[in-house]
Amino acid sequence: MRKFYFYMFLLLSLNVMKAQQQEITVSGNVTGNDTGIPVPGVNVIEKGTSNGVITDFDGNYSIEVSPDAVLEFSFVGYKTLEIPVNNQTELNVTLETETAALDEVIVVGYGTESKRKVTGAVEQVEGEAINKTPVINAAAALSGRAPGLIINQNNSEPGDDNPRILIRGLGTTGNNTPLYVIDGVANRDDLARIDPNDIESVSVLKDASAAIYGAQAANGVILITTKRGKIGKPTVSYSYNHAFVSPTRDVELADASLYAQSVNAYARQRGQDPVYTDEQITNFENGTTPTTDWINEVYKSNSSQERQSLTIRGGGEAVKYFISLGTAFQDGLIRGDETSGFKQYNFRTNLDANITDDLTVSLDLLGREDIRSFLQSDDNTIYGNTIRAAPDIPATINGLPARGREANNPLAIAQGRGYLNQNNNIFNGTVKANYQIPYIDGLSLSGWMAVDIYRNERKHFNQPFTYYQDTDNDGEVEEFTGGPSFNNNFLRLDSQNRKSVTLNASLNYIKSFGDHDIDVLLAYEQNKDEQSSYWVQRNGFQTDQIDQLFAGSANSALQSNNGAASVLTRQNYFGRIKYGYDDKYLAEFLFRYDGSSIFPEGNRFGFFPGVTLGWIISNESFLEDNNVISFLKLRASYGELGNDRVNQFQYLNLFELGGGLVFGDQNVNALFPGVAANPNITWEVSKSYNLGADATFFNNNLSLSANVFKEVRDNILGPRNLSVPGYTGLTLPDENIREVHNEGVELESMYNGTVGEINFYLGGNFTYAKSNQVYLDQEGLYPEEYQSAEGYPVGSELAYEYLGIYRTEEEVDNLPGYGGGIGDPIFRDVNGDDVINNADRTRQELTNIPQIQYGIQIGGDFKGFELNTVFAGQARATQYLRYSFAPGNNGLRYFLETAYDPVLNPEGIFPALNRGNVVDRSTMFYRDISFLRLRSAELAYNLPTGWIAPVGLSSVRVFVSGYNLITWDNLDDDGLTDPEAINIEAWQYPITKNVSLGFNLTF
Repeated sequence: MRKFYFYMFLLLSLNVMKAQQQEITVSGNVTGNDTGIPVPGVNVIEKGTSNGVITDFDGNYSIEVSPDAVLEFSFVGYKTLEIPVNNQTELNVTLETETAALDEVIVVGYGTESKRKVTGAVEQVEGEAINKTPVINAAAALSGRAPGLIINQNNSEPGDDNPRILIRGLGTTGNNTPLYVIDGVANRDDLARIDPNDIESVSVLKDASAAIYGAQAANGVILITTKRGKIGKPTVSYSYNHAFVSPTRDVELADASLYAQSVNAYARQRGQDPVYTDEQITNFENGTTPTTDWINEVYKSNSSQERQSLTIRGGGEAVKYFISLGTAFQDGLIRGDETSGFKQYNFRTNLDANITDDLTVSLDLLGREDIRSFLQSDDNTIYGNTIRAAPDIPATINGLPARGREANNPLAIAQGRGYLNQNNNIFNGTVKANYQIPYIDGLSLSGWMAVDIYRNERKHFNQPFTYYQDTDNDGEVEEFTGGPSFNNNFLRLDSQNRKSVTLNASLNYIKSFGDHDIDVLLAYEQNKDEQSSYWVQRNGFQTDQIDQLFAGSANSALQSNNGAASVLTRQNYFGRIKYGYDDKYLAEFLFRYDGSSIFPEGNRFGFFPGVTLGWIISNESFLEDNNVISFLKLRASYGELGNDRVNQFQYLNLFELGGGLVFGDQNVNALFPGVAANPNITWEVSKSYNLGADATFFNNNLSLSANVFKEVRDNILGPRNLSVPGYTGLTLPDENIREVHNEGVELESMYNGTVGEINFYLGGNFTYAKSNQVYLDQEGLYPEEYQSAEGYPVGSELAYEYLGIYRTEEEVDNLPGYGGGIGDPIFRDVNGDDVINNADRTRQELTNIPQIQYGIQIGGDFKGFELNTVFAGQARATQYLRYSFAPGNNGLRYFLETAYDPVLNPEGIFPALNRGNVVDRSTMFYRDISFLRLRSAELAYNLPTGWIAPVGLSSVRVFVSGYNLITWDNLDDDGLTDPEAINIEAWQYPITKNVSLGFNLTF
């Protein structure tokens, strides 16, 4: 037996020695032919195996392979190169660029295409760029990076910070939300909560290229593609960043001196005695009596934000895999608030297996939990009572929350036991199979099934809280109770469940015949989306120590509940035919025959075609050897796209179930007529026109792209200008009668250059998009024809035109107005009838949706250092920003300082205190919200390979980055709110900026 073991050991040893003798170490350096400098990150793989490495920062590599192996070198933007080893131990390689990286793969609807052959208006942002922006919400990282994307960060509250995203502005008076497609599955989720470390790319379809999504495509389509495995040894990456978050600015409130003078002025204007004495005002001014800075008292100087991610990526010829785990965390800005915050936990697994040479199977799994926690009160209560609290009352007393404004001190609310928690649990699963049909080269059959399950649980515990006062000035504070009364405190539980199942089958044929390239896709897809919800509530809690329903009142009058359910089904037949000739002339026809249960039988299906054309002029003989123009392509497209984002069952007569009827001594529910049926309801239809050009110059170092577009949207739902007698109890339905046009221009450029060892880039993008409401059926709806919204942008408002204030009795006598006293506002008498009323309101040309947005990208690298910056800006946008003031209610410094008063400020540009609010809207309070913002900046350093290789690391990257760091705008000098905030009196969670520190490790 011992001899057996000895011979076995000897045999194994000989085999190992033989294997070791058969392998050699090959090393070398990889450079690019465009720059002549080393290329880091190149994949070097022994062909046919999973054995692989990547080049270090200096372009060096070393790999053990068999002497007769073939090495494959690949990197984005360069042609893949295969080189036989032939027993060589040193191979230095020069990679050739693709045509200006124009063979970069772009994700389009239900497929991919090389960038040089894309004929539609499609933008793609790489996941690497998104991951360099230090935000928890991935959607916010797109700002400033792509033309056509109109993005505004209107809120920064943890868990409620989704930006507003529009594609080419507003195209309808209805729902303008784009369609989100994740890994080929529509309506799966949006971009906001995807871990940025999972994202491979984000593509935006802006024209007829979206027609393949039919009745959901009119607002544009955003395609999110997550990472998948690659052939090569496992690559383990860990990333961590911690950010310090603070408001971009604090609105400037009136201090106690200005407030007191304003209160006296307010009283004087009403013939009342002054509230504050001169001595009190003097004490406020010199600091003897301190001012309460409510912003500083309520908000912390900064809060925390954190993200961690662990990914594993690799595979061989048989199986490729990408696995990720991630967490994210944010807390709130209010002092003493241990409730508010956002937490996220997520995992993702994307597996691809080659079962046979012809059959590939994939399995994608995602699980995510989002935990959102808020204070029990709404934004108006929390932030409104911060801004409006008088500066001469304390925020705290002996370190405890004082009464505050109207017994609603945000510090007391924050320390109370009430809360609003919302937990979202999401599971996505997809199984795919692709079969290359034998004997017919280029023909494949694919199918997949996607299951998406969502569960949302919401728990709102609204309870009294404690504040403190020293009512008898003896130095001892007493407790008082604020918040809801016994009958109004409550616990409410909401539950929402959704299950979506999508099935897809497709036949694809891709083949080249000499100069002819053909790509044909025919597909079928169906979806069933089931949703249900309910809520239960009890009021009358005796104690705030038990946050369970049983602890509420047993009185049925203090109990309530409700529920709902819906089912939405879709059935689609779609496809595309792409044809290319001689790599010069390109054409694509897309179509979708779309059906939806939203619409009545007999009117559920619609046909949505699209055509795109391209001409690669640079491949013509007269430009082949041009030293200036490297690439030039013209594009044109036309498509018809739908928008079915409307309420279901509008083709039925709707009834409401309600009480109020008594039979005998019993209250009973009954059906009441609601909205009348519209049996002809259908989807909006967008006719999309686009002309574009793409070009690169000077050996592809400079790239330019331009688009001119127009959209004609009709069949938009809206009410007719009719009415029915009230006794009928009926409400007329919306009908497909409205029409909106939207047109504009997009420009994009990028220059990549090298100076010595410095690589740099400079790029920009510009979008102009303006909507025009062509028909709304508003004839006779308003007192004057010029008040109709037709001819104006979507969202345009009616407002009185502010001319100034009455300063003399002569003006009071001769100019019509509201009130007509000195210090009152003067509005333009538009119709000349010497009366100011609602007939004098005029439409405003601008809204808070910018007609212009632009981005600037500047960066580069030098000896391991990287700098990446993105600027984002907008123009031609206004926001209504007003104030309200009264004794006990503070106001913004700017408005109180500029309000007219014959004693304090006879030259004031605004009406006397609060008199500007005599009308609902006037131009005096519209402000230009144009801005340029340093949206993101990152300074990083890649440690040299020689430092980290001994400890088993292939790369280490450390960085400091920031978001919303600097803003240039017209509001800051006046102490007003951030230009992206949307609350008209700044009663909202502040827009925030952050500075982040982090690192990336790769093993």
